[in-house]
Amino acid sequence: MFPPGLIHHRADGGDSGVARAGAVPGGPSLVLTADPKPRLRWTADLHERFVDAVAQLGGPEKATPKTILRTMGVKGLTLFHLKSHLQKYRLGKQSGKEASEQSKDASYLLDPQGGMSVSPRVSTQDVKESQEVKEALRAQMEVQRRLHEQVEVQKHVHIRMEAYQKYIDTLLEKACKIVSEQFASSGFSISDNDLQELSGGVICGSTDTMSSSIFHQLSVSPINLHSPEE
Repeated sequence: MFPPGLIHHRADGGDSGVARAGAVPGGPSLVLTADPKPRLRWTADLHERFVDAVAQLGGPEKATPKTILRTMGVKGLTLFHLKSHLQKYRLGKQSGKEASEQSKDASYLLDPQGGMSVSPRVSTQDVKESQEVKEALRAQMEVQRRLHEQVEVQKHVHIRMEAYQKYIDTLLEKACKIVSEQFASSGFSISDNDLQELSGGVICGSTDTMSSSIFHQLSVSPINLHSPEE
């Protein structure tokens, strides 16, 4: 059940449920559990011997269970024990390395006053460039916002101008109709050409002085009046 030369017996005192195996004099003793299928328990001394052997062999990536077994020289230790323990040791080393790198890569640290201070790993130049990029992006967004506002204002002005132009056209049409009716009621007639010239002259004039333009055109335009007798 146990490798040759391995003595299995109950531990004295408070180590109930744990079996100890004999070892080389002066070396760490192997501790086995008292389960139906005893498993090796890695004590602090045994693990320290394991770590020393791994370091002598160039680290966990270079060391192999076979070379570790030969270097440790502990009786009763098998390749199965070392293979499992080496895998766990490698995983622990990798996890510790990643945690250390994440801690070192932290960009900011809290200072005693509760503010933010730059980590020594982050250079002042990097921080300055980052701030410049942020300022440039902020300025670009502000320009785009103003351009958008200008476009919206222009659209609004264009819509109002179109509505105002339609309003002016309606007023001119009504004014021409009133003038035509007034001349007709006075016994005179005005030709369509005269009405077109009259309305065209008013449209080309200033919209702010529309009323005065109408009366001005009525007073100075060469309107052909025809008496009903003619």
